[in-house]
Amino acid sequence: MRIAWPLRIALAVVWLGAADIASAQTGGCVLADDRHGPDRVLRCGVGLTIHATAEAQYRLTGEQGRKTPTGVELESGAVMIEFVPSCARKNFQILTPHAIAAVRGTRWAVDVTSDETATLVNSGAVEVRRWQSAESATLHAGEGADVSFGTGPVEVKRWKQERVRALLARVS
Repeated sequence: MRIAWPLRIALAVVWLGAADIASAQTGGCVLADDRHGPDRVLRCGVGLTIHATAEAQYRLTGEQGRKTPTGVELESGAVMIEFVPSCARKNFQILTPHAIAAVRGTRWAVDVTSDETATLVNSGAVEVRRWQSAESATLHAGEGADVSFGTGPVEVKRWKQERVRALLARVS
């Protein structure tokens, strides 16, 4: 099931997959290097780095005319975001079929499968909510949330170290 992304109308979108991410520049981002094996690292100006697993299917999003992205639409796979806010860019968000994760400055990872979106905060704080829900939950360092289709509040949990290590190993 493909969800129509409500923000797509106002956003410029660049599709990134494992094969085409190797281009020299994409949406104001530069491929950092090839030392990360199958993972790809994009540096998007000062204060934004995107680590993506080889299988990640995502799009960088941003307002028309902006050189750096303001978000990611993540269809599948996993990404880790390292974001430091600035005067020019105060927040960054990840949109998935199940949830929206918005940040004000932190390091966090999001993993999407067909059934759910898993969000883990490494440092800082991230607000997570279901699509079409005004209710959200704030995750802090070491906390995670699994969001699937449906209703109800987003449940914040402290993840077991094995799960944390497994996700971070995929995207670091």
